[in-house]
Amino acid sequence: MKAWEIGPRDEALRGIGGLRLAERAEPEPGPGEVLVRVIAAGLNYRDLMVLRGQYGAALPETRVPLSDGVGEVVALGEGVTDLALGDRVIAPHFLTWRDDAAYSPAVFAADMGVTADGWLAERIVLPAAAALKVPARLGDLTAASLAVVGATVWHAMVAFGGAGAGSLVLAQGTGGVSVFALLLAKAMGAQFAITSSSDNKLERARALGADYTVNYRARPDWSAALLEATGGRGADVVVDTLGLSALGETIAACAPNARIGTLGALAGSPQDIAGASQGALIGKNIAIKGIASGSRAMLQKALGVVAEHGILIPVDHEFAFADAPAAFASLESAGHFSKIVIRI
Repeated sequence: MKAWEIGPRDEALRGIGGLRLAERAEPEPGPGEVLVRVIAAGLNYRDLMVLRGQYGAALPETRVPLSDGVGEVVALGEGVTDLALGDRVIAPHFLTWRDDAAYSPAVFAADMGVTADGWLAERIVLPAAAALKVPARLGDLTAASLAVVGATVWHAMVAFGGAGAGSLVLAQGTGGVSVFALLLAKAMGAQFAITSSSDNKLERARALGADYTVNYRARPDWSAALLEATGGRGADVVVDTLGLSALGETIAACAPNARIGTLGALAGSPQDIAGASQGALIGKNIAIKGIASGSRAMLQKALGVVAEHGILIPVDHEFAFADAPAAFASLESAGHFSKIVIRI
């Protein structure tokens, strides 16, 4: 079978140019595992960071990338009874983080596309206990784009943030996390605010149900613009993709007692120092939580809402398996809205 590998880890060679298509032996499922024919795989920003050497230390050049995907079960290992041949499945990228309360840093040892091989191959093996059966009404492209954003957004917005009917949720940017947060929030009866530097992307967000949109290039004081638009009401829940360097502006956009689930650093890097005073946090009684994706149980809950409401995750670009480097280049250009998917 064929699989893409991340390639050399040398400073001069790593990156999109290091990707290589390799021929591998057909994998076989062991006890408690399933063999999956991959149908499609979705890209996330973390996948680009892996190629750049910014995510995961000392990875082998043979690592298969991508943390998101959907496939069909084509063989069952010994003892597997909850899945059947022909089932479509997805899985959380942290393969061993099954229950909400079971998080520990040990989950990073089995992280698909990083410390474990990911979805960018014709066949993969999954632990049956990690896999989730995909309902028939969900299309392949939505299923291929769901695992990372589903678990992450559910953790930040619902499990921690408590968002629901009547809440005002804020997300920054129009990548996969923010767009899925918009879709999930509207399905749950919440209001939603989103920021972008593109009026065209904001128009697309409004078409998906966004109640408030702010162009942060036109309004660098985007928190003030949001408060103006909402009549002074701040966000109750923030799915924070900007990170600590922009925390002051994010806090300024919040209502009292808001909850901020921080999971990205698009405004800087994960090493940035918080750009906010303790007084601002205390004054609004704000709670902040670091979000390391989410558990299988969180993903299952998100999957249930997606299936119940028939949510379709927008896919901006679809690439063939042979064109995987072009898919990564498209992600790197940051011109996409929502998701990019590779058909295997």
